Amino acid sequence: MIRNVTFLRSSAAVLVLLAPCAIAADPRIPEPRILQLSERVYVLHGPLQHANPSNQGYMINATVIVGDKGVILVDSGGSHAVGLHLATYVRRITPKPVNYVVNTHHHGDHYLGNTAFAGATVISSETCRKLVAETGHEWLDLMERDVGHKLPGTKPRAADIAYPAKARTEMRIDGVRIVFWVPGGSHTAGDLVVSLPDEKIVIAGDVLVNGVVPTFQDGFVRSWIGTLDEMLTLGATRFVPGHGDVMTSEEVTGLRDAIARFYAGVAEGYRNGKTEAEIRATLDLSAWSKLERSYVIGRNLNRAYLEAEAASFDAPK
Repeated sequence: MIRNVTFLRSSAAVLVLLAPCAIAADPRIPEPRILQLSERVYVLHGPLQHANPSNQGYMINATVIVGDKGVILVDSGGSHAVGLHLATYVRRITPKPVNYVVNTHHHGDHYLGNTAFAGATVISSETCRKLVAETGHEWLDLMERDVGHKLPGTKPRAADIAYPAKARTEMRIDGVRIVFWVPGGSHTAGDLVVSLPDEKIVIAGDVLVNGVVPTFQDGFVRSWIGTLDEMLTLGATRFVPGHGDVMTSEEVTGLRDAIARFYAGVAEGYRNGKTEAEIRATLDLSAWSKLERSYVIGRNLNRAYLEAEAASFDAPK
């Protein structure tokens, strides 16, 4: 059963619980909406809007997995301050320490909070770790530009443990059975999907989004479609996206079909010799145009066009 967790702000017990966190908390960062998916698993839902001065770079879902002695946190937010902010809400759920932080990919809004969990072991894909090392300061510069100020204490921190491409690694961490799956490039070249088979929950990072337009800028559209097909075979009933509400398998199928239709339309236009502008005029974008971050549609078309062009060179003559 999925349960929303509401905390009573007026109770003395809660005030005592919050007191140790007061110094670290940044009042400008919005509160998450906390959703309990199982006895062990909670989702901290962040804002949908792109990083800006109002949300201070907090724009992701973070997932709290409560182990026997500690917490596994999936995605840590877009700055050191956002990471500290998330830590205060982890402590509302459990007094257990965050011992592991999992990064689903290398986009800064998902991992620049790693430094707030200094004692934790960080896990990612090998490609993500490489991209954090290569592009981390670019993502920090971008985040500082978007929130409008420097972010003291924030610096790229790459993973301590990393898994190779196309690997599935099953293990038990602190009493929790976890599968770390590195699919082929999807939202990025280095996505990591976390599957909890006993909970029937998949935590997908931005391979899944809900209420926002999926971003293809660093993506691999055809491979992404295949990843979603494979994800639907994992036996999960609830899917945690990188942004937006927890999804059902039907909603994952809907996203998969929307991406496939978009790519098919772009590929057909390319085969017919149309320009990107001419192709856009032929596509039904009404559903995506109503979603948050619809401004990425043009970039998505460009990426899909380049993939269609590359595919034409690979096709048998």
